[in-house]
Amino acid sequence: MESSSRTAQGRGGKAPALNPQDAVAELEAYFANAGSGAIISNVFWSLAVIVALLLARRALGSVLDKRLSDAAGRYRWHKALRTATWVVIGVIVAAIWLDGVSGLATIVAVVAAGLAIALRDPIVDLGGWLYISTRHPLRVGDRVSIAGERGDVVDIGLFVFSLMQLGDGVSGPRQTTGRLVLVPNKFIFTNPLINESLVFDYIWREIPVVVTFESDWQRAKQILIDAVQRHSSHLTPAAEAQTRAAVTQYMVAQGSFEPRVYTRAVSHGVELTMRFLSEIRRPREMEEAIWEDVLPAFEAEPRIDLAYPTSRVYRNTEEGKAGLGGPVIG
Repeated sequence: MESSSRTAQGRGGKAPALNPQDAVAELEAYFANAGSGAIISNVFWSLAVIVALLLARRALGSVLDKRLSDAAGRYRWHKALRTATWVVIGVIVAAIWLDGVSGLATIVAVVAAGLAIALRDPIVDLGGWLYISTRHPLRVGDRVSIAGERGDVVDIGLFVFSLMQLGDGVSGPRQTTGRLVLVPNKFIFTNPLINESLVFDYIWREIPVVVTFESDWQRAKQILIDAVQRHSSHLTPAAEAQTRAAVTQYMVAQGSFEPRVYTRAVSHGVELTMRFLSEIRRPREMEEAIWEDVLPAFEAEPRIDLAYPTSRVYRNTEEGKAGLGGPVIG
């Protein structure tokens, strides 16, 4: 009578509330009632499904490698194939083991209870992956900085994304260090993200050059202007076009992209700072090319000397201006 009344209650009106404890108890009863033969059979078929699908994925991957010559295309197809394979494996294995469990609601209750208790961080990481996949704050190939790490994005997974680490130019080289950094996807919510490739494929670089006060700094400035224009001005049209395209999505100011040289006086000379556009992945090569133009040009100029911090004894009576106590020239 008790069981029939419970059945009648479930058929009419509202469905009974879903209780995770009842779902766990039902699973325990299922495995308790299942004989050792059934469990061995489930294990066998689960292993067979996993091995068969992994071999099929490997065979399809070999076909893709032969047909696709583009490295980026191969990467995307291999990643999609890998994700699809494990999703299919999960569905089939779950169907094998949960064949005797009544109803989808039981499965949902057990999964929800387990995730809520034990998988808080992975759930947040999965939410970060969904945000990255839909909003695209970063993509494979972008150069980014996050949580104190800087590098090129080489993979985006369900729980982490991978960076090929780059030096900062201060504590190490600006080129790749060869180390792979795994960043949890949840960091996208808790840490500032700097994406150097998001708006356009160029970045501003500055190189300061200091000449002595006695040097012909106007001539030195003209040499620097010629050098940066020779190596950087050809990037201006492409940068302007990419910025105009980005205005529809971001509030980007459209300033001048022409290279410039700024002048200011510092403690040990006249500082001339070259500011110019560089391709994101070629700043070191461009800086080297500019210096290799500037240094011989300065060496050929008798009235230009590079300055550096130094100590100097100054005697006003011998070197100063006549009106300020210096020597009077007859």
